[in-house]
Amino acid sequence: MRSLPLLASLLLACQLLPAPTPMAHTLARTPGPTPARCLMVLLPGAGDHIRSFSDERFIQAIRDSGASIDIVSAEATMGYYFRGVVAERLEHDVLAPNRGGHEQVWILGISMGGFGSLHYAQQHPVDGVIALAPWLGDRKLADEIQRSGGLARWTPDPPAPVTKDNYQRQLWSWLHRSTAPGARAPVILLGYGDDDRLAAQDSLLAAALPRDHVFHAPGGHDWSTWRTLLHAVLRHPDFTRSCAASPVP
Repeated sequence: MRSLPLLASLLLACQLLPAPTPMAHTLARTPGPTPARCLMVLLPGAGDHIRSFSDERFIQAIRDSGASIDIVSAEATMGYYFRGVVAERLEHDVLAPNRGGHEQVWILGISMGGFGSLHYAQQHPVDGVIALAPWLGDRKLADEIQRSGGLARWTPDPPAPVTKDNYQRQLWSWLHRSTAPGARAPVILLGYGDDDRLAAQDSLLAAALPRDHVFHAPGGHDWSTWRTLLHAVLRHPDFTRSCAASPVP
């Protein structure tokens, strides 16, 4: 049985970290006579909100890339992660109503949203993930993977339903399978600052990805660094081919 102090803490967290249903989101459509080829869903970090991507000029940068893309900003705040329902609510409230008519679906997240983007892709089909400075779980698990010689040599857990007890190990196990040679998996583009506090964990994933799928920039865990990384990621051939205004042969 849970102790009374722990139960009190959980109840307080539920009050302070709400998770309204349905999850709020905003949609910015590409202007023009034809539908956009791509849908991109943006997931904020802890402490950020649905307006952060507009305030920090992410939406404008994506627009300026010339991609044929509709952009959804999702209010995927910490309450959804705390309750273990972020992937469920993203699917039902955000992706399902908006993916129709798009040829490609990409999901971009920063920090905790970077974790959310991978966590969602683990459970639902997407074409590409852009994870900027993602939180990837506890350092203890990262150390276990490092001692094994890296993600490729680590022994993953078998696939299992994701729960509050196993979600970190299941994510890393999915990443192990998704980065194996010949794996059928979404494109993963990873970026983080050289001085980011999460760089140690992120470097484990970076080592398992193709070199040109990993982006670095001077700086730490902040929007200035993430903007620099975003501009580089939006020029990656996998993204530009997927979301070009006209299909690339």
